[in-house]
Amino acid sequence: MHRENVFAGSPKTSAVGGKALTTGSIYQYFSPPVLHTLILTLLFCLAAVCQTAAAEGEGMVIASETPGFEGNTVSATNESKSPTASDTDEIIPEFDPADLWKDFSEPPVLKTDENGRILLHDVNIGDILKIALLRNRQVNAAAQRIDQANGQVLQARSLLGTRMTGNFSQTRVDDVAKSISGGKTIDLGKRDSQTAYVEVTQPLFLSGKDQSTLNSARLGRSIAGSGDFLTRQSILLETTLHWLSWLFAGEAEKVSEKNLELAQAHHDLVKARFQHKQVSQFEVLRAEVRLAQARSDLRKQINTRELACLDLLRILDLPEDTEVTSGERLKMIKASIDPVRDASEAIELREDLRMKRLEVKIAREAIASARSENQPVVSLFGQTGVQDPSSKSSMGNYERKGYWRAGIVANFTLSDGGMRKGRIKEADSRLALAENALHENIEQAKIEIRKASLNIETAEEVVTSQREALKQAEEALRLAGVRYKNGLFTQVELFDAENAYLLTRLQYLQAIHSYHQAVASYHLATGKLGREILVRAVN
Repeated sequence: MHRENVFAGSPKTSAVGGKALTTGSIYQYFSPPVLHTLILTLLFCLAAVCQTAAAEGEGMVIASETPGFEGNTVSATNESKSPTASDTDEIIPEFDPADLWKDFSEPPVLKTDENGRILLHDVNIGDILKIALLRNRQVNAAAQRIDQANGQVLQARSLLGTRMTGNFSQTRVDDVAKSISGGKTIDLGKRDSQTAYVEVTQPLFLSGKDQSTLNSARLGRSIAGSGDFLTRQSILLETTLHWLSWLFAGEAEKVSEKNLELAQAHHDLVKARFQHKQVSQFEVLRAEVRLAQARSDLRKQINTRELACLDLLRILDLPEDTEVTSGERLKMIKASIDPVRDASEAIELREDLRMKRLEVKIAREAIASARSENQPVVSLFGQTGVQDPSSKSSMGNYERKGYWRAGIVANFTLSDGGMRKGRIKEADSRLALAENALHENIEQAKIEIRKASLNIETAEEVVTSQREALKQAEEALRLAGVRYKNGLFTQVELFDAENAYLLTRLQYLQAIHSYHQAVASYHLATGKLGREILVRAVN
């Protein structure tokens, strides 16, 4: 049903002494074109002011609701209160990336050599993580999704604001009615006519549907902010794992270099003993085979380190020829964890759980929107313009007339055939699904934290056992070397002792590598990755 109450006004004219006079109208002071120009200008200015104010007010909300929004100092205290339950939408404290790196130096400047090759010399884990957050394409894409959500909020907000429209039309007809008078043909109408107007509409009373749409858009923006934070956390984790792999590959390369050194020394010793006829030619050949194998193993480890560096550069979005060096070495640093406490805190810290809570709120807004489906919408409107008349005036010409009108429009639905009831039922079901998903994700988060803590415990036990095994292997290698020089050990026994030592050393480094991987994954599972100073896995 549509009801319109219109108040319209137009000048009244009368002919006196062959002249058209305007009575009871401001047209007696201003010519119609001038007056209409003034009215249109005022309307345009009013609309521009309204739109500017709305955009400025919306900007405050954007800054306060977006996690990871850098440089935010504006609060949300000026935001108008929503009449729905979503007014209490939680605000996540703004995330300052600088808080991550309190113990780290400033990010390195990307220097280049004379050929334009980027040089990352003597960098640490803090430098690498900062570069990842600044350059990674996934992080940049997540920021674009926040901008998208901001645009959706502005679109939803426009439904509640002042709207101004304009129209201009130029019309020509192929023929007009004619009359013959005194032997002359006279046109009774105009072939060409123009109409122009500007209309301003201001909502006075809106249904809850439009407000719920705005609330849902704001919640969607918060979800985009959480998604941005999750992306950052994912990149931090992936970068950390690639960095650890690169460091481990470097350590494995050093083990291979040591293996080559031992093989070369043993080869030289065997050759010397062969010259004194203390060993057979067979032992010399065996030493040469081992030396060749050691060189091959070193080449493989060099390739592994280079591949690990390529993986690291990919996530940093740096060229493949970038040169990376670091003084950091893998070191066992025990992490301090409390699975019970961390699981409890994770309910609030994990951004994926926050997203699920926001989805529950969006589902509630959908219910509010469905329930207010048939509420009336009342608006005030005003229109002014000029138009050509369809017939001549009393003065015998066509006079372009200005006009204005104002009114109130009310739109409401008396019956929708059950549409509202069906939408409410659908929205109720979506809310139940969202609440179930939230509950399942909370329980899944607890399980992930428990598994991550068990992985840390297991990895720590492996490190401890491998450390003891390494000590034993070192001692066994020392004794084997002494006995071989004294002729108490065969070449094969010495080989076995050297291989056992190198293998044990590599396993020990692998255990440290796995331990730090488990710790990094634990921080992600608890939601703390990126929120606190990261535990340094290297020294």
